Amino acid sequence: MVKRKQGKVVGTALILLGVVALWEAWRLYGLRTQMVAGAVVGDDTFPLIVGVALVVFGATAAFLHPPAAVKVSIPYGEQRGRMLASGALLVGYWLIVPYAGYSASTVLVAIGLFRAMGGYRWPVAVLMGGVTTGVLHLLFRVWLLQPLPTGLVGV
Repeated sequence: MVKRKQGKVVGTALILLGVVALWEAWRLYGLRTQMVAGAVVGDDTFPLIVGVALVVFGATAAFLHPPAAVKVSIPYGEQRGRMLASGALLVGYWLIVPYAGYSASTVLVAIGLFRAMGGYRWPVAVLMGGVTTGVLHLLFRVWLLQPLPTGLVGV
């Protein structure tokens, strides 16, 4: 009985968050149609996708499936170290982006995350960090024309 009640509470919360996301998508859709006539995809697309997903998952949790019984325990050993290292790397990323710039800080942190979270060896982590940074730069800077922090060096 407790599991079913928890599922209803979580499901209802997800549905409410989904409704908020759908409301925002509708608001942004109105802005897009007024400002950019004929645009197919806009700022409203992502909140729409998230809102639909939250409503579907919330309805599933609330009405269809009871949550699975899971034993939760505090991580220890290597798992705890990886989690703490990943968190520290993300805080470090937040601190160094304004000074090192987007590209330099992203490649360094991506390499560290591939090592910490994935346990990859250095050559693989360096390769994957470089590729990830290159793809993100291509996506955001080249295709989407987003201004990225250049840092003190200007890169």
